[in-house]
Amino acid sequence: MLRTIYIKNFILIDELHLDFTRGLTVLTGETGAGKSILLGALNAGLGKRISSKGILKDPTKKGVVEITIDIEEHLKDAFEALQLDFEPISTFRREILPGGKTRCFVNDTPTKASALQDITGHLVDINSQKDEGLIHRPLEQLSLIDSFVEFRDEKKNYEEKFIEYRRVTLAIKELENIGPSEDLDYLKFVYEELNGSPVTQEQYIALEESILRAKSIRNEQVSYEKASGILSSENGLLDQLYSLESALMQASDDETLQNQLEQVRNIIADIKGVERAISKGLNETISESEFNALLQEKSSIDALVKKHRVLTVEELEVKRETIRERISLLENKDEELIRLNELRERLLVDLDALGNDMHLLRKSASDQIEKTLSEYLERVDLPKARLQLSWNQTSFGKYGKYLPELLFAANPGSNMQPLSKVASGGEQSRVKLALKAVLGRDSGLSTQLFDEIDSGISGSTAEKIGTLMREMSVNQQIITITHLPQVAAKGDVHLLVSKSQRVDSTTSNVVPLSFKEREQEIARMLSGENISQAAKNQAKTLLNAR
Repeated sequence: MLRTIYIKNFILIDELHLDFTRGLTVLTGETGAGKSILLGALNAGLGKRISSKGILKDPTKKGVVEITIDIEEHLKDAFEALQLDFEPISTFRREILPGGKTRCFVNDTPTKASALQDITGHLVDINSQKDEGLIHRPLEQLSLIDSFVEFRDEKKNYEEKFIEYRRVTLAIKELENIGPSEDLDYLKFVYEELNGSPVTQEQYIALEESILRAKSIRNEQVSYEKASGILSSENGLLDQLYSLESALMQASDDETLQNQLEQVRNIIADIKGVERAISKGLNETISESEFNALLQEKSSIDALVKKHRVLTVEELEVKRETIRERISLLENKDEELIRLNELRERLLVDLDALGNDMHLLRKSASDQIEKTLSEYLERVDLPKARLQLSWNQTSFGKYGKYLPELLFAANPGSNMQPLSKVASGGEQSRVKLALKAVLGRDSGLSTQLFDEIDSGISGSTAEKIGTLMREMSVNQQIITITHLPQVAAKGDVHLLVSKSQRVDSTTSNVVPLSFKEREQEIARMLSGENISQAAKNQAKTLLNAR
């Protein structure tokens, strides 16, 4: 159920917040008041394509359309499939930026407009005379029929088999399009080249670390050699200390010098410890040839990465494995084609059987729809009309092997012909309303919005359509934009769309009407701007009779 819509800086709307309830909500207003603007904002919030030209009332600021909708638990999978957070009351937001770009959010998670539309397509169904979906598109008609079918496992099994059939068909096509045999020789050459250095990403990282350690050791070696020279070279520090020790030993009668001798010997012991540590460091150095070998190994791998136009060694590994699989496929092409063709034939047999089973179930459902629909055609003032669901066999598709076609005859004796070709706009609108009424009787539907679907009718027909919409609103949320007072009077909630003009701007607004205000608006719809007392009385009668 649609709960709220918030609109800001959209065409003639400065800022607008509307709350919606269950039941039947009617929107009325004079021509040009902004009903189409409200519908355009709703379409934008649902993720549908919009033109950015002239859409912002203030072109220097962004526009916002935000919608909140009650979501049923069974739609959680649809959210998760698009990596969106599911909330029982979800928020859908579309922002239109001054530059013309738009941003979409579902429960504050950024997403694409297509994803937004995929989700909201389950929730809000907009119907208008310009909308040709249900009348002209067999797949939408099929979706309607399927809502009446107890499929058990047939549909799921068919879809799984069809996915497998498509995969096998594509694999056969790929094999059949493989180039001449010399491609195999070239692939083997490339594979041998790549396999000559079968390094993994982990090994490459270890090689880089070895080179860094070798560089560090070679830099430290200079310091070790310099320190070793100072300590151990001829006349170096240790030689000087040994000479000092010898001089002090000769002064054996001098107590003071004898004390210093002990300190010198301690210093010599410490320095010899330093010398041993430096000698050990010198022994751990890497030779120039070893260092160059590491650099050469890395250079060879980098050259392969560059030559084969990949970015990393990991991608090089993937390419090597892909080529290996390709070589195996080429070497066994004929056997693989035989296997795949046999598999495809078996899948076709399964699809044919499952497709026939689905068709029988759908045909049974279409018979039920036709029977129920005949009652509703009279309800929309098409008592002599006939509607029939015909079936056309097609090639296998994800839907099955048959597609429906709506055939229509408005008058007795007329030949049944495609509804989209022979029915007038008003007749198509009423048929669509009848179809939605039939569907809503037996299955849970999303919010239904009817945009002037009652255009071109009047009198008793308008009364019948208003009554039908009110009945539909018991099980669904129905919102209708109408110019017919008979329909407007049936609403549980009445919203008035109006337009105000100032010297430098024009603004559209929408407000709910009280019972007394509804009398005035319906009287205007009956008689025009000069409202007569008779129109007021009739408006009151219509409201009291709803």
